[in-house]
Amino acid sequence: MILPTKVVKPIDSLYCISAYVVELISSRNGVGFDDLLDDLNLIYPKAVTLETLQQCLDFLFILGKVELEDEIIKTTF
Repeated sequence: MILPTKVVKPIDSLYCISAYVVELISSRNGVGFDDLLDDLNLIYPKAVTLETLQQCLDFLFILGKVELEDEIIKTTF
């Protein structure tokens, strides 16, 4: 589910969705969860659920790419 395989298409992988998430967060210099979900569903070719977005944020947090400050999600590079 994290990486594309023969079963999981790239559009459904957390790796691909996370790239869009990082781009959105860095372009706005921090964003709330609800706004992030709304903006992501506007630009991503397929509908993204709450659970999928949470998994993407968990994945990015483990990698050290995002942090949470006062309920605002920000990128760290």
